[in-house]
Amino acid sequence: MTAQEPGSSPEVQQHDEALEARVAARTEELSTLSTHLLRMMETERSQLAKELHDELGGLITAAKMDMAWLQSHIGGSLDPASEEKFRSVVQMLNQAMTLKRRVVESLRPSLLDHFGLPVALRSHFEENCRHAGIEYVATLPEEILDLEPTAQLTLFRVAQEALANLLARGSAKHVELVIEPDGDCYQLTVGDDGQAMTDVQQRAHVGMRHRVVGAGGRLEIEAAAGQGNRITAYVPRSPAKSE
Repeated sequence: MTAQEPGSSPEVQQHDEALEARVAARTEELSTLSTHLLRMMETERSQLAKELHDELGGLITAAKMDMAWLQSHIGGSLDPASEEKFRSVVQMLNQAMTLKRRVVESLRPSLLDHFGLPVALRSHFEENCRHAGIEYVATLPEEILDLEPTAQLTLFRVAQEALANLLARGSAKHVELVIEPDGDCYQLTVGDDGQAMTDVQQRAHVGMRHRVVGAGGRLEIEAAAGQGNRITAYVPRSPAKSE
């Protein structure tokens, strides 16, 4: 209960306590809504990824098979200009398949579903850091068995967003990714040696924070001039399997 301030009446104190209770209740409602919306978004992403993989992937594969059939039947009789157009179509189909794969992986990482968090994160960071030309070091367990799939997805999204944000800032040359057990939690840390984030940039991680809090964990952001940035997320381990 809030201590009564000198000179304040019981009516004022009751009003303040009621206001605090309403604010706390509304904050809880907004947090619950945010968590619900994030879960709905992930469900929709998963459904869209499956449709793209099955439907669009099937169409592109069928088109490539038809092109292969045409090449085997009429490829030798084409004039140079037609042959060039033929090769161009085949190349575009290959590019479309690559794009489809990249979009599907962004929507729902298949490696996460099939091989777990360490494999999915290692692949994601290696590909993106190599493309950006920055050094990357990872300290990850071989596998994580005592973390629910939803919690693994939460940590993947946190690391994914942290990497995307630091690449967008463009000042980092080195990135470090660490996952390790910490008591009854798993701790994920993404650190970089880039320019320290401003207060505004740190507050922009509200979606990331909601994800972690919704999973029963907490998020910490450290940024200091000359020392880079560290984003650390803690999520609870599965109670039945925790050591």
